[in-house]
Amino acid sequence: MKRRLIQIWILLSVLLIGCHKLESTTQITSDGSGKLRTEIGFSAEERENLEKENNNSEDFCNTAESTPNIIVTEEHRDDETWCITTASFNNLDELRDLYEQRNGITINKLEIVGGTIFYDIDIDTLSEDSSFSALSEITWTVIFPDAPINHNADSANGSILTWTPIPQTEIVNIRAQSRIPEDTMNSPSCQTAFIGVFTILVYLKRKDKKLIS
Repeated sequence: MKRRLIQIWILLSVLLIGCHKLESTTQITSDGSGKLRTEIGFSAEERENLEKENNNSEDFCNTAESTPNIIVTEEHRDDETWCITTASFNNLDELRDLYEQRNGITINKLEIVGGTIFYDIDIDTLSEDSSFSALSEITWTVIFPDAPINHNADSANGSILTWTPIPQTEIVNIRAQSRIPEDTMNSPSCQTAFIGVFTILVYLKRKDKKLIS
């Protein structure tokens, strides 16, 4: 699956050459898994040029690449064509790998420590070799499992943070911290894990007593 995610992201990086809009939404759950939805918008002229270069008019967005974990769709909004990819990731390491396939993203911190999700990346909107420098509009959204305790987003709505970097200006820092909801520890999976660990400890304690006696 990890290899498949990387292949799709490389494909998106190729499509980004010359596209004018990018909308990225990352949804992170309490255990670090989640979904990454990437929407790339093309004008009619841009689509026509790319079709001539790549000879892919029949499947412009490569929807045939869809798998159970990666869904690729094509939408038409007025005269624009939007290629939309929704990919699932099992943990933040997979999300990191997915991000790092695109030129222009630097991961500063992306991990769960002490019940807090740390999300800190840089997006290079200026360098010529960056995937983001050719864009005219960028919308970067991250959805956390709980309302963030610290962030530098341009707008916030509960657990939803959105950044709108201005292309071709600078390296933009995107940063947030969000605690994992306490009630997550009361979920059935966590309860099962706790019971399992408790049972093992009781067993070991009884075994030690038998050895001593």
